[in-house]
Amino acid sequence: MSDASIKVMQLLDELEDILETASKVPFSDKAIVDSEEISQIISDIRLSMPKDIQQAQWVKDEQDRIINEAKAEYDKVIVAAKKQAEYLVETDVIKREAEKRARAVIAEAESHGRYMKLRSYEYIDKMLYDMQNEIAKLATDYIQPMNDHFTEMLNGINTQVNSNRQEMRDMAERIQSREAASDDRYASYGEDEE
Repeated sequence: MSDASIKVMQLLDELEDILETASKVPFSDKAIVDSEEISQIISDIRLSMPKDIQQAQWVKDEQDRIINEAKAEYDKVIVAAKKQAEYLVETDVIKREAEKRARAVIAEAESHGRYMKLRSYEYIDKMLYDMQNEIAKLATDYIQPMNDHFTEMLNGINTQVNSNRQEMRDMAERIQSREAASDDRYASYGEDEE
């Protein structure tokens, strides 16, 4: 288990300790906790999470940057092609040659633009694929153990609540038994006097 995992588990244990030792609200299963202390622990958990999660925004920004660069390059080539075409259009022969060259330049620019887009998509796809693998690893290494820990903690709380409920039921039954016994004594006492 990595240092980050150990730190996260320690913070979760600290959070659990706070909940277990917190003062209880009378006649309910709610607890009184210091919200600033809880917020600080949650903040520490976020800071202790692996850097892979923080890279998600960077990948998105990188994707936007690559696409914008490809578009800017495409636009530059198109503008250059149009300028070159306008310059060459002085005579009919030159005009026809210019149109032919302009089409070739535009086709080349479009081909280059498609190539740049394809390369940027491939790069982004690889980044996203790597991130998927990291997220899957993160889920296995961190999220599942935390989920198991929370489930175990909640099961323990539920068991304690059930135990408390049973204790209350037992106390109520004892009181009812005493009242019934007391009523029986009074009833038999009244019959003896007659």
